[in-house]
Amino acid sequence: MAAIDWSDPCARAKALWDAYNRLISGQQEADVSYSGNGVNRRVSYSTANLDRLLNEYRAAENECAALSGRPVRWRRFAITGGSRRIG
Repeated sequence: MAAIDWSDPCARAKALWDAYNRLISGQQEADVSYSGNGVNRRVSYSTANLDRLLNEYRAAENECAALSGRPVRWRRFAITGGSRRIG
């Protein structure tokens, strides 16, 4: 895999999505390489931290959508318990 421009959220989202798909399909452990601030880095994801990979993808996708003028997806909302009786 070619080095990813970590400062570009769209490129980062694509690389993370590809890594996620490789990982859930069982093809291999997913490795993501990127350069940031002149430093080359490599991150390995396994099934143990699959949720973390998906969260990183969602964050990058939201940044990409914001830069592209598209609506932001993947919002999280709190679940409320309703009301309670007093008295």
